[in-house]
Parts: sequence; C-alpha cells; structure tokens
Amino acid sequence: MQLIDTVSEFGSSISPMYEALSIKVVSLSTADGPHLKDYPIEFEILTRTKIDVYTQEAITHIIGIQGHIPGSISLGHPHESIYIIPQNVHIECNYKLLSIDKKDMKRILLHSQPNLHYSEWLIDAIKNANILVELKTNLNTFTEWPLGIKSAVIS
Repeated sequence: MQLIDTVSEFGSSISPMYEALSIKVVSLSTADGPHLKDYPIEFEILTRTKIDVYTQEAITHIIGIQGHIPGSISLGHPHESIYIIPQNVHIECNYKLLSIDKKDMKRILLHSQPNLHYSEWLIDAIKNANILVELKTNLNTFTEWPLGIKSAVIS
C-alpha cells in the first residue's frame, strides 16, 4: 500500500462513517438536586471528520455541544455563594479534536477492525481534551466550566 493510496482508502472506507458523528459523554461532575441527590451531567458532542488531501491528514473537529445541567453545580468552596444554575446548553464551535497523518491512517487501516480502532482513537481524544463551556451562574454572570469527561460512547 503506497502512502497516497492510504489517504484515498482512508477517505473512502473510514471517513464517511465519521463525517458527522454524535458522541454521548458523561461529565466527572454531578449536579445537586433536591433531597441531596446528585444527578449525572450528560452531553452530546457532535463531531465532523474530513480528509485534507493537500496536507494528507484526517482532521476531526467538535462542531457542537448539547446538553442539560439538571441541577446546580457548586464552584469553589461549598460555602461560597456562586454556583452554576440548571440550564440547557447548546454550543456551536469548531474545536480541532484529532488530526492523524498518513502513517496513523495506515496503522488504522491495517487493524483487523479499522472502524472500531478509529472509534477508540476518537473516544481517547474526547476524554483527554480540555473542553471549557461557558455557563450561566446564579449571579447572572457567565463562567467557564471544564467538562471533564468520565465516559464517552459513540451513539
């Protein structure tokens, strides 16, 4: 397999599956609910993978984040008076999540299950990304909050 053929093969066999992809994630943080119950914070991360023939890379961007904060999230010390309030989250963005070169494409294509192997790369990239979302507080201000991924699954 020649290198230029690798890019073409990756583009035709792997890329279409991942052109527009939804990944369900659960945050490390939880939201406080009534009766001292903690609620998981779940988001859907929308990604898009494109092949750049010129640079011969496969590049995956996060293009959107959607979710719901079901309860309040304390910021800092528990006795401080600022916290993130319950809210719906809908963010459009263009965050470069993963870029793989020809050698990595070849390694993925040679795997016995290339689509599964590429999925694992995406999940690892999501879990290791430093994603900040801007959320509204009880003081009618906005604060950047780190998503902190506990688990991720391609849906």
